Amino acid sequence: MIQIEQLKKILFFQNLSDTMLTEISGVAQLEAYEEETELSKQYQNHSRFHMLLSGKIFLNSRSPVGTSLTLDEVTPGHSFGLSAIMGNVESSFSAICAEKSEVITIKSDKMLKLFEKNHELGYLIMLRVVQLFLSRMNKHTQQFLQSIASHPEIKKNL
Repeated sequence: MIQIEQLKKILFFQNLSDTMLTEISGVAQLEAYEEETELSKQYQNHSRFHMLLSGKIFLNSRSPVGTSLTLDEVTPGHSFGLSAIMGNVESSFSAICAEKSEVITIKSDKMLKLFEKNHELGYLIMLRVVQLFLSRMNKHTQQFLQSIASHPEIKKNL
């Protein structure tokens, strides 16, 4: 069982009541990983939501031609693998520990049961998921536009 003080360090759970955090702590686990441990693989199903307490994790994606790209660097307090909340879904990235890391994990089936039991908690979490996806979509759109703007062929035609 995770202590609610540990959950309060996770930005995703900001503004949740202690009662809600206590419910979440009952289904969460704390896990320690060594550097270079692969927590999830791109294109494989994953069923865990991850929250980083300490360390650093890279979220990498491999293009169809094999080029690897780091999409994000997860730092303490941040989370990843939110789509696992929707059930057993395919990962769009690989998550790899860049250094020794402590990670809080919650299995998707346990999270969904918690939402069924506490609809207010489920609503607040899903609202937060939408906010995070929107933020990440905007970030990746900006990265894409910067990449296009710096492409030599496109630059020539501007």
